[in-house]
Order: sequence, then C-alpha cells, then structure tokens
Amino acid sequence: MTFLTPLFLIAAVAGTIPVILHMINRQKAREVPFSTLRFLRISVKKTRRKQRIHDILLMLLRAAVLVLIAVGLAAPTLTSLPALLGSGSGSAVAIILDNSASMGTIDEGNPRFETARKAAYQILDQLEDGDQVALFLTGGPAFPEQGRLDRTHERVRQMLAAARVSHERADLGVAVQQARALLTDTEAGHRQIYIISDMQKLSWESLAKSQPAETDKKDQDEEIPVIIVDCNRAPKPNVAVAGVRLEAPVPVAGLPITATVELFNSASVPQKRLLELYTDGSKRATSPALEIPAGGRVRHDFQFSFELGGLHRGEVRLSGEDGCPLDDRRFFAIDIDRGIPVAVVKNEKHEIPYLEDTFYLEQALSAGPSGGSALQLTTLTAADLPSEPLSQYKIVYCVNLPAPSSEAADRLARYVENGGNLFWIAGDRIEPEAYNNADAQTNNRLLPARLGQVRLATDETITATDDTDTDQAGKTRDSWNIAQLDKEYPAFETLLDPAALYRSVLVYQHVSLEKGSELLSAAEGGDEARDKTGLRVLARLDDGQPILVERSLGHGKILMLGTSVHTGWTNLPLRPIFLPMMVRIAFELTGAEQGRYQALAGAPLVLQFDKQSQPVGVEVIPPSGETIRVKTTQPNTDTSSEKTDQDGTETNTTSLKQSGQTFRYTNTHTPGIYLVKPLEASELGSVAFSVNIDPDEAESATVEREDLKNRLGVKTVIFAENPYDLSETFDWLRQGRGMWEFFLFVVLLGLVFETFLSNWFSPKESGEQGEQ
Repeated sequence: MTFLTPLFLIAAVAGTIPVILHMINRQKAREVPFSTLRFLRISVKKTRRKQRIHDILLMLLRAAVLVLIAVGLAAPTLTSLPALLGSGSGSAVAIILDNSASMGTIDEGNPRFETARKAAYQILDQLEDGDQVALFLTGGPAFPEQGRLDRTHERVRQMLAAARVSHERADLGVAVQQARALLTDTEAGHRQIYIISDMQKLSWESLAKSQPAETDKKDQDEEIPVIIVDCNRAPKPNVAVAGVRLEAPVPVAGLPITATVELFNSASVPQKRLLELYTDGSKRATSPALEIPAGGRVRHDFQFSFELGGLHRGEVRLSGEDGCPLDDRRFFAIDIDRGIPVAVVKNEKHEIPYLEDTFYLEQALSAGPSGGSALQLTTLTAADLPSEPLSQYKIVYCVNLPAPSSEAADRLARYVENGGNLFWIAGDRIEPEAYNNADAQTNNRLLPARLGQVRLATDETITATDDTDTDQAGKTRDSWNIAQLDKEYPAFETLLDPAALYRSVLVYQHVSLEKGSELLSAAEGGDEARDKTGLRVLARLDDGQPILVERSLGHGKILMLGTSVHTGWTNLPLRPIFLPMMVRIAFELTGAEQGRYQALAGAPLVLQFDKQSQPVGVEVIPPSGETIRVKTTQPNTDTSSEKTDQDGTETNTTSLKQSGQTFRYTNTHTPGIYLVKPLEASELGSVAFSVNIDPDEAESATVEREDLKNRLGVKTVIFAENPYDLSETFDWLRQGRGMWEFFLFVVLLGLVFETFLSNWFSPKESGEQGEQ
C-alpha cells in the first residue's frame, strides 16, 4: 500500500485527542455522608466497572475514526505493480499490436486497427525519455526495427504510422513469448507487455490451455505483467467469402465450369448480400440477393465457360458495404487447354478406330470442342516402346498389351523412377503369369502388385458378404459393380456424390491382384503400411476386390485398372463418370488438378523439382505485376534407405535419398494470383498460385478473460476497458487501486457504531425517575 498525499498522515495524531479528553474528564465519585454504606459500596463498584468499559470503548472508537480520516485523506492505494513512470530506474515496454485481418472490421464507426493504433500512441505518450519500447506486429511485411527496444521512441512511431492491417491470422501466443524473451534480457527496473487486440479466440490457440507460460528463473523472480487493450466493442455486421471451389470435368475452351462460392455470416442477425463473379478483369455474373442466417453459411453456384485457352484469373466479390472489406473477395485461377503431353500405347492400329481398345480412352483424353484439349495426346504402338523417348510424356497409358519385352519393361521401369506415370489398363491380351515374370525381371518395378487370375462374373456366385441385397445371395452373378472409391484421393473429390455415379459401373470381367502379394497385403494393413509400400487401393468392387490401384515408385507412379476401357469387359466407358474420372486422374498425376496450388496470405509458396540436381531459375510475378527472379535450393533433409526405429533398431525401407531442388517464396502478404515460371526446362511448367485471406479470420468468437489469464500463466493481467482513453489504466499502473472509498465507508460505519454505543451505555431517564 502506498499514499499519494502522505503529509495527511500527520493528522493521525488527532487520534490522541479522545485519549487526552478521556484522561481529563475522568469523574471521581463524590463523597456523601450516609449512615449505612455496605450496600451502596457494592452498587458503586458495579456501576464504575460498566462506566469504565463504556468510556474505553468510546475512546478507542473515536480515536480510530480520526486516524482513519487522516489515512483516507492521505489517498491510500493498493498495487502489486511497480510504477510505470518516474521510478528512476527506467522502464521497458513491449507493445504487441494485432494487425490481423479481423482488425480491419468496422467497430463503432472506425476500423479496429485505427483504434488500436491510437491506443499504441497513448502508451508512447506516457513514457519518459530514456524508457525503452519495442513494437511487435502479428502479420504483414516485417519492419527491420520490429521487435527491437528503442530509447528514442521515434522508430516505433514511424512503424506505427506505416503499419497496415494484414490479410493474415494473428498468433498472439508466439508474440507474447517473443516479448517476454526480449524484456527478460533487459536491465530495466520495470517491464510491461501491452497487447492491443480484438481478443479473437483463434489468435490465442498457440497458448496451451490452462498451462503456465514457460519462463526462466530471472522472469520468475520478477513477473512481467500483461496489460490487454480490447478493441472489440460493437462491430458492424460482417459477411465473408469463405471459399471458392471450381468444378471442371474437362478444363477446355467452350465447356462449362462451375464455381461454388461459400458465404459466412459472422453477425448475430441475418444478412442479405449480392455476389459478383469476375474473370480476367471483367464482370461475368451477379447472384440474386442471398440471405445468410445468423452465424450460418450459404453456397451459390456460378456457371461459366472460356472461349480461349490459357491461364485465366478470376475472383468473386461481395457487392455493397460490409463490416470487414478484407474478406469480401476471393481469387482463383484455372488453366484451360493446357496441353499436357500424354501417350496412349495400343497393341496395333486398327482400320476401324471404334474397334480399337483405346477408342473410348482417346475420346475422353482429347475431349473438347474446336480441337481444344487439356491433354496433348500421342498414340503409340507396343512396337514403339523400345525406342520412343518416354521422358517427354507425363503419363504413358498401356492399354491391353501383351507382356512387354525385357528391354521395354526396363525402359518403362526407369521412366517411372525418373518421375513418369505409367497407367496399365487390362484386357483380353493380359496374361498374368507373363506380366509377373516381366515384373520380376525389373525387380518388381513394373507393376503395382503381382497379378492374380482373370475373373469372369458368370463364374461367381453372390455371397451374403457382398455389397448387395441379401436375397440375391447364392445366385449366379451377371456382373460386379464398383462399390467404393477412395474418399481421400483428390481426383475423386467431386465423384463421390451421388454414389450412383460410380455404383452404376458394371464389370463383367477383370484381372485380379494376387492375394498373397506382399505389397497388396501391406496395403490392406492401413495408412502406415500403405505409406511404407506406396500401394493404394483407389476403387473396389462389391465383393471387396481391388479394381484400381496406385503405387508410388521413385519419383513416379504406377496405376493398374483391372478391367478394360472398351465395352467387352465393362460398361465403364459408357457411363457418365468415365470421362471426368480419367481426366481428373490425369490431372492429379501431372500436378494440373484445379485448386491444387492455393495458399493463405503470409504462407510460403513451395514447389518441388524432383528431377533437378542444380539450382533452377524461377520467375515470380505477384499481384503487383513486378517480376522477381529467385533460385531454387537443395532440400535440407535426406531420407536414407535405412532408418532407426524408436527402440533403436535399424530397418530397411523403400525410401530414397531425397534429391532435387525446392522453390520457396515467402512474400505472399497480398492476396491475388502469383504466377511462377521456371526459366529453365523442368518437369513443371508455369504454375498459378491463388493466395487468399484465411477464412477463419471472419470468426467472431472471443476468448474468455479467465481462460486467457490461465493461458498467459502470470498473476498480473490487467484489462483496459476503454481503448479510446487509457488514462484510467495508466493511473492504475502508476498509483494502484485507490482505497479512499473503503476508508470513507469504514469511517461512516465507525461513526454509526459510536452513536449506537453512546446511546446504549447512557442511563435511561425513566429508570432514573423510577429510582427517585
């Protein structure tokens, strides 16, 4: 406890006045002659004892009242904090300024960040010359002086003036740890951390719930208090564009594309908004008025197409005013008629194209009006395999071929290991034993797994365990149907619903995988085993047999479709799923899947050049339009062919030593389209990254104060109630909490009690008259 006006404590001497008066006014019993004194002496003793107690109590009470009045006039304050200013030993202050996207919300007529900036200026104005201060921002480009203590305060003021709201999420937990580490190393007598934020809950996720913050011994000896300035008061209702998903079964010119846009209403009341679609800088469509329930989400579909091929940029925007303009836009990019080189290998060319095993596959891969195509198709024959330069193709489809020769098999295996994608498709020319022998000659680098027998549906009976009606059990089959697709495979994302899309595919004959195959057995063992072997089952029949599998090998992949792509073994080529399935698998294998290259603002853009051993020059064109050139780097981590288990034993694995080059670009603070162009020949062409604001920034949930105190793990956490005027908070820090109200209450209570005691001990007149 301290006193703002300690001179008034001298008035406490007045507490001796009742004592002095008590000593002066002590009454002595008057002597009166009386004949019989025996009973009178007893009565006088009792009366004198009561009067003495009465006088002492009143004396002490009156003295206490006077002393309390003096203490109250001395303005007592109660605080466990050292003074912020005027200490003589200097202060060190860290200001954590939340400039995440949610701080761009309009709150009480102004952006929250502007309120926060003014609060930071108030803190600077309270510091004295020589006091140290550091500024921490939670997002956006970092200033060189950010996070450094400054005695002149000028650099901090310059940073505050230049700071802007970022499009990124705040990590206040990390900022607090950095501020603590900085202040702990200072010799300042007094240290404080100011956090100016909107208290968004997700900003504090990095602080472990109910776990004390880690501090060293020096920090434990003198705890650093935390002062939190809450800028979340009365936000304007906000609707955010939470996501855009493109669905283009075949991204070629003239064919329809669907953009599904999701809106999120963070307000507590329903909202109506208009949504606009722009492509290549031109407005394409406007939605009807969309009603979004309080705290709810709605989706709207735009359908459009492009007349020309190439890279197209697009965005969706909310029309009209909104609570947070930063989350009213979302960008996307799509590559039309990309022309990815693929090869389809057939046994031999037929005079009637319809009769060729590859007819439907070629039609699917070359689909597109006016000659446009997302894939550049080349047809080969089995005789071309020993001599054709396979490295120029992203995918090689081998359709119903006899087992390859040793030379062709070795070339195909090396093609896969060097980053190619080999897609086997079954048919009546497949002889499992011959294929298994060719696979063995390449040390199991030709097939995804050993082949089993050729199964015919009419030779099978329906069992009760099949994925079919139980009343069909025991009957002879006509066909199998595809009962399951891998839900985690990105190419199948839009093909899972409705299930009839793939369940309507009938298979009359197929090549099974050998049940005793080591790779297949491992793939059935779960994700861990699948990761170890590289084998993945993408589709199953209704009796559980794999019909489409994929295996990673080296830098490439091997796929096997157990049935044909003609109408003899299946109706797959005639079903609506065939074209989008084959095209999307092709895009997934070649890295051209739409939506693959997306990132959040502030997150790095990363590309892996697996085939490059030397640095590759890469040109980056950000939304600003400037051209930036960078070089790829060698990955820092290597994975050897042996690893040490947790128990210390070494086990052989199929992993290869990591090689190649990595492209990494970190200046992604501005949302928009970032075009990445390798300047040298590589396996990757131009890539367009869509960088957008984190959709979670629209969440309005705030952290509870008690929960936050537990997360911070310090005893002293002060919440500033008014970000517009921090004077009360500064007074509290200087002076502590005023106690004069408490002392005034005690004085009044003492006076009431004194009056009560005085009346209680005074003799009653009626009683005296009765005695007379």
